Amino acid sequence: MHVQPNDKMNKIIEFLRNYSETGNIKDNSIDKSKLSISFNDLKKALSFYENNKNNVVNYKRNPEKNKGQIWLCKQEYYDALGNKIRGNVPFLVYIVSKVDKIEDEPFVRVMPVSPFTEFNANDEIIVNDKSVTGFEFTIETWNEQPVLTKLLDEFAGEINVKIPITEKINVNLSETQKEFRKAEIRNTAYLRQSVNSLLEFKEITKEKKVFFNIDNSILFPKPENKENQTIGLFHEPAADYLSAGRKGNKLQRQTYLFEKTVNDTNVIIKIFDEGNTYILSIIEPENIELLNSKMEKLKQSPSNLYTGLESGLYFIKVNDNENKIRIIIR
Repeated sequence: MHVQPNDKMNKIIEFLRNYSETGNIKDNSIDKSKLSISFNDLKKALSFYENNKNNVVNYKRNPEKNKGQIWLCKQEYYDALGNKIRGNVPFLVYIVSKVDKIEDEPFVRVMPVSPFTEFNANDEIIVNDKSVTGFEFTIETWNEQPVLTKLLDEFAGEINVKIPITEKINVNLSETQKEFRKAEIRNTAYLRQSVNSLLEFKEITKEKKVFFNIDNSILFPKPENKENQTIGLFHEPAADYLSAGRKGNKLQRQTYLFEKTVNDTNVIIKIFDEGNTYILSIIEPENIELLNSKMEKLKQSPSNLYTGLESGLYFIKVNDNENKIRIIIR
């Protein structure tokens, strides 16, 4: 289907191009200046809806993820590398595969859902039933991609459609349709980054067990050799958790040292590999908080010393500053 552009389509293209050009995920960094535009804000700006009653999606209780479902994805999340990822638009997606796993993380393959049916071509699916999303929409068969299931946030509904074999369809796209697809591919990059970052994480952690992330920039500590080291560099461990420490013995363990000035504050962090768990010690800033991936504050034992840490993502908050240091431990 060859589409002739009109003023409304040109406005949509201009909008998507402007916002997607700053949303390209490259070199583990996200443009901090890009803006968050919701579906409703966008539709209102373009006068897409006829009235307010179609402006709201009535989400159902979240079921198990499965083929044929439509979900609203999170607009913001932390990827496997600790990058803060924020999409320009909180995309709806249609699941086209069963749940599978990659690096023990469940994922599905999805096709983004677009309300911009003006750009539809004959390799896509138009769904006229408004009962699921509140508006007619296109399933972007050409934009299929993997996404971790933890990004699927709100269940919108379920539909039964037959996905065409696009390789067998002869598609003749106008320049307007091509521009639209380029913008959509860039705007949905934040979704597939969840899986791409996991693959990057696998490569990094072949040799690196601990790394840091500040403002979406990866920093590696210098691993110290397994030599006589003691956590007493910063704080003497409590007698009830390290018998060797209680006896004054020095211990052999892999350690990682990180020094960085963050917002004019010098931060020194040392992480000790205890085998199944880790110990984290911090020196210099007096006001320190360590948070887990759920943003829950962890207990210190004693001051600025954290024990029994498992693999995962952690955040260090220094002097109540919102700009947190992210630590990824394998």
